[in-house]
Amino acid sequence: MLTDPKEIEIISAARQKNVRDHRRSRDHFIHIFNDFFRSKDLRGQVLIDLGPGQYDFGVLAKERGAKTVGVDNDPAVVKLGRYKGFEVHEGRLQRLDLIDFGRSFDGLFCKFSLNCFWFWDQPEAHKRFVSDLVGLGAPQSWGWLAPWNGVPKNASLTDGQVQAKLREQAELFEAHGFYAYNFTEDQARRYGVNGNVANNALFVRGLNVPSEIRSMQR
Repeated sequence: MLTDPKEIEIISAARQKNVRDHRRSRDHFIHIFNDFFRSKDLRGQVLIDLGPGQYDFGVLAKERGAKTVGVDNDPAVVKLGRYKGFEVHEGRLQRLDLIDFGRSFDGLFCKFSLNCFWFWDQPEAHKRFVSDLVGLGAPQSWGWLAPWNGVPKNASLTDGQVQAKLREQAELFEAHGFYAYNFTEDQARRYGVNGNVANNALFVRGLNVPSEIRSMQR
């Protein structure tokens, strides 16, 4: 939730309706920290937040001693982050290879911004994208990535093609040491990653995973 009048003014110009809503609860992020980061010492770490929205993750990470760098292509989101004191790069997540961050990161975080169907007919581009994303992290970096896998209407994919692309995404992250999970509907609501999507996936590396989610491993 945003309460600063200037922050509310800035975010009112955001492209996405849910990002524009300054009354949006931070509870989903609190649940993520309580469940996955309980024993993770973030002090001194530099983290990347892909699609930071209203910077809920960044605020909570800062409280735990970390620095967060955001990436988004919405000028309002970029402006909000800079107003709040975050380093933010304006750019498309699909082309992370075009952004020079000048560093590697200790942790990779993304809540509902990645989509395997950006590359629905480009398997090699999808492979490069995942490699570029994971490559932003230092060798021992952790990751918490919950994609928004909405199927584009113009793709005209069959159910079989949709499932094949979802498997491809999971296999690409697993090849980089991530564990792939599929949330139940209740779990997806708890972490704010429910909606009109083809699945409720989560890819995790280097973090403790609650037992009820471990049981949902792919």
